[in-house]
Amino acid sequence: MKLPPLTALTYFNAAASHMSFKSAAMEYHVTEGAISRQIKLLEDYYGLPLFDRVGRGVQLTDIGRRLLAVSHPAMQDISQVSEEILGYTPALTLSVTTSFAIRWLMSRLADFESIYPNYPINLQADGKTHQREGRRSDVSIVYMLGDPYDSKAVIPDNSQFIMAEWLMPVCSPALLAGGKPKRPSEMEQFKLIFNELTGRDWRLWLKFVPEAKVLLDTAIRFEHDDTAIQAAAAGHGVALANMAYIGKELQEGRLVPAVRSAPIAIGAHYLVIEPNSAGLPYVEAFRSWLLERAAEFSPEKSNTSQE
Repeated sequence: MKLPPLTALTYFNAAASHMSFKSAAMEYHVTEGAISRQIKLLEDYYGLPLFDRVGRGVQLTDIGRRLLAVSHPAMQDISQVSEEILGYTPALTLSVTTSFAIRWLMSRLADFESIYPNYPINLQADGKTHQREGRRSDVSIVYMLGDPYDSKAVIPDNSQFIMAEWLMPVCSPALLAGGKPKRPSEMEQFKLIFNELTGRDWRLWLKFVPEAKVLLDTAIRFEHDDTAIQAAAAGHGVALANMAYIGKELQEGRLVPAVRSAPIAIGAHYLVIEPNSAGLPYVEAFRSWLLERAAEFSPEKSNTSQE
C-alpha cells in the first residue's frame, strides 16, 4: 500500500479547505512556513504541483482538487472512528453575536442538550455582527444588515438563512398616554434608544417609514440589543427591537408597540459552517436543530394589537 506522508496530507487538507496557508496554520497552531514545507513535501512526493500561487493567495491545481476529493472525506472518517474508539466526546465550537446568544439562543440550548447529551457546545459570543476572520469555530451564526428578501442582498459565502430580523419600535406602556401606540409622525416626543452606537438600524427603518419624525441626535446609545431592550422596558425611551428577542416582554406587557407600524425586516441571521466541519455528525445535528427552532418564530405570533 502506497500512502503519502500523513502529516503533510493533513496540512494539505486544511490549506485546501481554507484556500489559505495562513488559515491552515492558525487551525493547527503552527507557522505558515511549516504548512508551506509540508505542502512542498507532498508535492515532491507526487512530483506534481498541488497549488498554484496566485498573488498572495493559492488555488488548487487539477491534481490538488483530485487529491482533496478523496483525502478530505477519508480523513474525516478516520477522525470520527478514532474518536469513537477512544471514547472521545466531540464538542461543537459555536461563534455567535452576543445579542443573539443572550436574547434567543441561550434559552433554547437546553433543548438541544436534552436531545443530544453527547454533543457539548463551546460558545464564543462577541459583539461583532459579521467578522469571522481569526475565529476557530465549527459553526458561526452571523448577522447581516439589509433586506433579507431582496434578491440582490449580500450574504456570507456558503451560508444558510436562519431567520429574518423583524424590527419594531417598542417602549414601556407607561410612556403611552391612553395606552395606544402613536402615529409615526408623533415620534418626536420620544427619546430614542440605539442598540449600537451609530443608530444604523433606526436610520434604515426610517427609509421604510419616511413619515416618521424622530430625534436621532439625542438618542441614548448602547452597544447591544439586550441593554437597549432593558432600557426600553425600564421606561427610558423607545427601542427598535428584534421581535424574536422580546416575546416574553410583549407577553408580560413590559413592552408594547410604540408606533402604529408593522414590523419591518431589515436584516437576517445566517448559519456558516466551516469547510473542515461540514458533514460532522454533531455539526449536522446542530444545524438541523437550529433551523427547526428558528422556523417556529414568526413576527405575527410575537406582535400584539396595534389598533
